[in-house]
Amino acid sequence: MSHDRRVATGPFRALTEGERARVTVLLAADFPGNEALRRQLGHAKVRSIDTDGSLQFSIGEGPIADVIRRVPVEGESADSDGAVVHLLLHVLGGMLSELDIYREDSLAVRRIPEAGDMKAVVF
Repeated sequence: MSHDRRVATGPFRALTEGERARVTVLLAADFPGNEALRRQLGHAKVRSIDTDGSLQFSIGEGPIADVIRRVPVEGESADSDGAVVHLLLHVLGGMLSELDIYREDSLAVRRIPEAGDMKAVVF
């Protein structure tokens, strides 16, 4: 799994345009707490936590999201070779915590999904 490649790197920073677009696709899905998470995203900083593109969030302040599950929404996309790439949005204590990106077959992600290629799935 991608968890074997976890290497938190550097200080927290602003999201790139692509990172923000991917999270925005997930937060556009209809689920409890999505509005509060969208507001948190406006204050979010991130840092890379693995070589697959996963991110750890630092929010600082923002409304608490009343989500039902730790992972209220997931994105799916195809990697360059057709393997399924998952993007799980983790929420802890009502705050954005992590975007976990990994391939279904546990190999390294070849191409981080573009927002336009993603499909959001609500649990």
